[in-house]
Amino acid sequence: MQAYRAYYGKGQPVDYARALALYRQAAERGDAEAQFVTGGMLYQGQGTDPDKRGGFKWLLQAAEQGKVSPESLAIIGAMYLRGSTVPQNYLEAKKWLADAAEQGNLAAQNDLAYLYYNGLGGERDYEKALTLYEKAALQGDAMAQANVGLMYATGSGTDTDKARGYAWYSLAASRGNTIASINRNNLMMDMSWEELNRAQAISLELYRQVENMTKPKLITPEPQE
Repeated sequence: MQAYRAYYGKGQPVDYARALALYRQAAERGDAEAQFVTGGMLYQGQGTDPDKRGGFKWLLQAAEQGKVSPESLAIIGAMYLRGSTVPQNYLEAKKWLADAAEQGNLAAQNDLAYLYYNGLGGERDYEKALTLYEKAALQGDAMAQANVGLMYATGSGTDTDKARGYAWYSLAASRGNTIASINRNNLMMDMSWEELNRAQAISLELYRQVENMTKPKLITPEPQE
């Protein structure tokens, strides 16, 4: 396929602009794979200036034909959540984000947790929010770590556990989250020495568990033999 060869530089120099033009032609003929790649290239600004609106349009069309990835599902869900380029719709957001979060997408886990935490598109569910935030936190996301700290410190979705709240705050603060640093220092004023010692032990344990964040995957054509 000419578009594939232009994208990956098979037998010719890499030419994203040419690949995009060719994929778009196939997308307009209804090819789901081409719609998926066109949407990704437009959204990511490959071969063109970034075009979130156009990218969303093609990614959604591809998804409606069953061609998705965790990244594309997360993008579609985020657009509905924020009302960006499409009218805000929490139920639609939750539908797309749930699939992406189940496949381990960090951004989707954070966004879906936000929906559950705030009761958007359904009942407020702190337990589900905490589970999702913890999954994102263990992947190294500092904002999710700060949110997990807050939920343990305040007993939201779980029993109040100041030591564990402090530990998560401390981890987020070590990754540059200033709100977590402030919250940790405030929480410390209300903790016993026993709780503080336990918190520091938990912090070390979490530090060893937490993965380094990996860069989000690009939406790209599937490799061909």
